[in-house]
Amino acid sequence: MKICYLADASSVHTTRWANYFSLQGYDVEIISLRQPYGSSTQVSTHVINGRWQAKLDCFISAPKVREILKRSRPDIVHAHYASSYGTLARLCGFHPYVLSVWGSDVYDFPRRSWVHRGLIEKNLASPDQLCSTSHIMAAETQRYCNRSITVTPFGVDCSQFLRLQERNYRNDEFIVGTVKALEPTYGVEYLIRSFALLSRKYSETRKLRLVIAGEGRLRRSLEKLARSVGIESQTSFLGGIPHTRVPEVLNTFSVFCALSLRESFGVAVLEASACEVPVVVTNTGGLPEVVRDGVTGLIVPPKDLTRTANALERLLVDEPFRSALGVAGRKFVLENYEWSENAARMERVYDSVLSMG
Repeated sequence: MKICYLADASSVHTTRWANYFSLQGYDVEIISLRQPYGSSTQVSTHVINGRWQAKLDCFISAPKVREILKRSRPDIVHAHYASSYGTLARLCGFHPYVLSVWGSDVYDFPRRSWVHRGLIEKNLASPDQLCSTSHIMAAETQRYCNRSITVTPFGVDCSQFLRLQERNYRNDEFIVGTVKALEPTYGVEYLIRSFALLSRKYSETRKLRLVIAGEGRLRRSLEKLARSVGIESQTSFLGGIPHTRVPEVLNTFSVFCALSLRESFGVAVLEASACEVPVVVTNTGGLPEVVRDGVTGLIVPPKDLTRTANALERLLVDEPFRSALGVAGRKFVLENYEWSENAARMERVYDSVLSMG
């Protein structure tokens, strides 16, 4: 089978799908509107550079993509992201093809105007099969189409994400951490404020530290917030880190937090759980799908500083409970979100679509 991905080559998720199927012996290539910086790909990549604004690239690039597809003659095309690459796939008119929705393409894009909604409805009606990374996002997608949607999660490579033999943190420190983009939707502001509440209560009796890995528009304002609430000396901003370093960073955490205001899935939470790090997440979007409350982590309401601080306090004072959540978290990931099993689901989708023809 020859697979062509219409997807962002700079995304770690794109390269994970492409590299996996390449290693399985498939002929794989990527057609991308962006350079593959920041991710390691083992497959042939065609970069299509649009001449106008980025939002128009999918329209002006369709003829070039049609030419590539005509030359390469893949058996199946898989477009990732309904608003951009979904448009590109529809305009190219190649079949069979699969379309995967990712998040903002169905949560944000169609709500901008009736034109955006109409574009998404056309794009979702075009592929031979639709896929979503979570059940909650599949339900959101069905607001714009009347079609069955296969859930194909972004799983976790549990051979890479695991508890290290020697944890990289000191036993006398309680380290609360996150690995998220510093953007409004991910609620890092509420993590800082909740940690400050915990710190005021325990700063004289426990060594507490907050570690924030990620980059984004809010970096400076979040640093300023940490100063204003009195936890600057306890807070470390690591900036953006390569995905290959994420397991190492996760293994320094006592607790992982994802206090998102909206989240389509929650792969970062699963990566933490695979490393046996207990998690605290908000009851929003796809996060409750990847956490068992009181079993693998604790679920709190969005923006609720008191409930979040209380959850962190419970994990601080009850080390056996914290450890049990971590062990159960890895078991949960192995049983439901192990990468090779999730990738095999996608392989079955490809086989099913090809069999229709």
